[in-house]
Amino acid sequence: MNAPPPPEASTAIVRADGRVRFPSRLKRRSVSSAPAKHWQPPEGFTAEQARAVIAAGTTERDRLLLRVLWLTGARVSEVLALRPMDVERDALVLPNLKNPSRKTKRVYLPAGEADLPGTLLLWAREQGLPDTAQVFSSRNRAGDGGLRPLTRLQVWRIVKAASRRANVQVLALRDSKDGKAGEPAPIHPHLFRHARIRQTLRTSKSLPLVQRQAGWSRLQMAYLTMGDEEARELMRDVAE
Repeated sequence: MNAPPPPEASTAIVRADGRVRFPSRLKRRSVSSAPAKHWQPPEGFTAEQARAVIAAGTTERDRLLLRVLWLTGARVSEVLALRPMDVERDALVLPNLKNPSRKTKRVYLPAGEADLPGTLLLWAREQGLPDTAQVFSSRNRAGDGGLRPLTRLQVWRIVKAASRRANVQVLALRDSKDGKAGEPAPIHPHLFRHARIRQTLRTSKSLPLVQRQAGWSRLQMAYLTMGDEEARELMRDVAE
């Protein structure tokens, strides 16, 4: 004869779809008791290093591309969609690809970079680009002789190559063909985004501003955290 179920088991509820719902006191525990790891923005990349990487671009197109990636903190696919018609006097209008409630975002530029819109429009004019064409195109033409937009892979290669020429590296967060986790490796485009968001937050001390610039649907509290290196630097200025 089978043993009777414990008294608590009778309180379990079988739903119409066959799934069983337990009272809160009977909720099953996770198999792993290890605490969950929370994502933290990577550290160790400064504005000075970003400027060195930008200067290491081998062509005007590459330097403009690197500059837009850094100053907007946008994703690669968003920057590649930039058209001359999206360039404003003090801002760039970019698609906001991961926020369905806000299809585009107007990313304002700092006062010290006020020449970027004019430089972008001059570059587009020199290339003979119509207002609706993508600004950043490949040197290789399409089969019909038209412009071929840069790909995400090409942008990653451009950023990494400039990083190597500038001798700017960060500690890798995970293993890759560039090296093992924890070892120096060239930067990649998404590091531009994370570092720019951190810098804007540290400078403005306004998370709503950062949310607007980055195009987030909600505030990302992870950027409020502080790592060891930043804490060490700040504590050096604290009075004894």
